[in-house]
Amino acid sequence: MVKVSVCIPAYNNPELFKKCLDSVLIQEFKDYEIIVSDDSTNNGVKKIVDSQKIPHLKYYYNSPALGSPQNWNHAISKASSKYIKILHHDDYFTDAGSLGKFVAALDNNPSADFAFCYSLINFKLKKSTYIHKQTKLQIKRLKIDINFLFFRNVIGNPSAVIFKNDKKMDFNKDYKWLVDVEFYIKYLNAHKQFVSVPEPLVTVVDGEAGQITQDITKNKKLVISENLNLFSKLYSKELHHKKSFLFFQELFERNQIKSLKDMQKEFDVPKILSKFITDVFIDWPKSTLYKKAKKRILTSRYNKKIFKRERF
Repeated sequence: MVKVSVCIPAYNNPELFKKCLDSVLIQEFKDYEIIVSDDSTNNGVKKIVDSQKIPHLKYYYNSPALGSPQNWNHAISKASSKYIKILHHDDYFTDAGSLGKFVAALDNNPSADFAFCYSLINFKLKKSTYIHKQTKLQIKRLKIDINFLFFRNVIGNPSAVIFKNDKKMDFNKDYKWLVDVEFYIKYLNAHKQFVSVPEPLVTVVDGEAGQITQDITKNKKLVISENLNLFSKLYSKELHHKKSFLFFQELFERNQIKSLKDMQKEFDVPKILSKFITDVFIDWPKSTLYKKAKKRILTSRYNKKIFKRERF
């Protein structure tokens, strides 16, 4: 049995897929297999796989396409390893030591089943980069309350994680926007211990044509429905507080929902959230200037670099 399966769910864009695959092949850590689950509408990815002739690579073409996240699950289901390392086809390892550091994070911490790292975000349209980091306060908060991830996904996308192969755990096909968050919360509530690696071991590409995230962000109904659905599953007295009100007020404002009547026209509110959502709208007009000022302060670069206070 190999130590780690590098699972690459692919969808078109063979140029980025090749960069992803090449970043795996240069890794200094060699005890791995590569699993490619291909949802592409053309044979571009297959041509690259065939040209490489890699003995430890398993390739699966999906017809019809499975879609996200079932394509991810399909790749994971073919893994025979101790660890699962998802690497999206448009992301790549930052350098030749990345995979070894991922594996070492779990090998050196036998009580932990899950690890994540910083991410180097490559903004294609802006032609700039940014390192997505977790602060010490965020790590401390995650250790106390994994549900904090609902309000802020400080981990990042699945390319930034590695986890022990648990056949009972998969990505929920009912989610697209919050599919990674739902999985992290579910996995870490079951496995508890995690390790954070304070290095950008992966580079995540943002703004590439055809990326699923670009389409989902424009889908108001999907984004709000998934937030309501996941929150209803996590809902408790601990989560029913003013910061939860603020989270949903800002979510509704971004999506131009101004009243409970607007909400009821478009969405089925889970019964457990009926009173909570009512309270969200009742609280909304209160201290709006204060809320806006607080948002501006807490989203400022000074807070991000110096104070590092969490908004939710």
